Amino acid sequence: MIKVDKEFLLTDETVNCYGYRLLTSGLLLDRFEPPIGFFMHDREQGVAVKWDDLVVRDGALYGKPVVDETRFPDLAQQIIDGFYAAASVGHIVALEWSDEPELKLEGQTGPTVTKWFPRECSIVDIPGNYNAVAQNKLFDEGGNVLFDLSANLINPSFMKQIAIPVEALLALSLPNLVADSTPEQVLEVIRDLAAKAAKVTGLETEVKDLKAELENLKEKTNSEKINAIVEKALADHKINQATANKLKADYKSNVEGLQTLVDAMPAQNTISSQLKAEVPEKYHGKTWKELYMSGDLADIKKNYPDFYKTLKEANEK
Repeated sequence: MIKVDKEFLLTDETVNCYGYRLLTSGLLLDRFEPPIGFFMHDREQGVAVKWDDLVVRDGALYGKPVVDETRFPDLAQQIIDGFYAAASVGHIVALEWSDEPELKLEGQTGPTVTKWFPRECSIVDIPGNYNAVAQNKLFDEGGNVLFDLSANLINPSFMKQIAIPVEALLALSLPNLVADSTPEQVLEVIRDLAAKAAKVTGLETEVKDLKAELENLKEKTNSEKINAIVEKALADHKINQATANKLKADYKSNVEGLQTLVDAMPAQNTISSQLKAEVPEKYHGKTWKELYMSGDLADIKKNYPDFYKTLKEANEK
């Protein structure tokens, strides 16, 4: 673990990009336990940071990240270098909220959450939670969705903060956008693009899962083929078990190479195969002493010298 001596603003009471706001005075900090965070709200990658030195100051929550360098070996240095300079609370559990006008700030379209806590707080690249999809929903303690604020992805307050001129938007060739478009029309265009982007993200995740499934299937098929080749090589007395284990490890992703190698190996002429092919059945399984007593050793020595030699060596051990 690497602790980065850099303080992050984790949350404050301003209106976020979904049109609602969280009162720091209503944050149940003791419920944010363990105080962990992901990278860009992606739980599948595992925990990226643990927040230390948490402190509430001037209506905001601050903390310093302790980075898991095993999972994210470059993240600590990227934070130090300023490539990732923002944090974003995620999976927000709203216990109490209000729609009272006196609690709303300019541009606020959603509720004011007066009692809450987060399940995690991620390291992100863009401050203001603009890309923090995990924040578009508020949950109860059972994980059920209380509010889905996806439609409020861009709110007037946020548009005023970024202050993008119409000319710049026109240069992007956004559909249905003209020079005299009203702010509401501009917002509608951007909301539509955001919805399409979310759909694309879902498709990308699906493609990623399918690729992973295909790789697992390919690996399983290769493993089955490798095992079959090695087992046949063992049965043909081309290799021993130690060699079989090594071939499985060395050729686990090279089925064709293993097959070519095994095909080039000669089968060993073992004693058992000699017994089956040459030595009469009446001599099978008998000891040197039994064959000596029966008078068969002379016949074996004369007609089956290799077998005689093997019996003699076994008797002398």
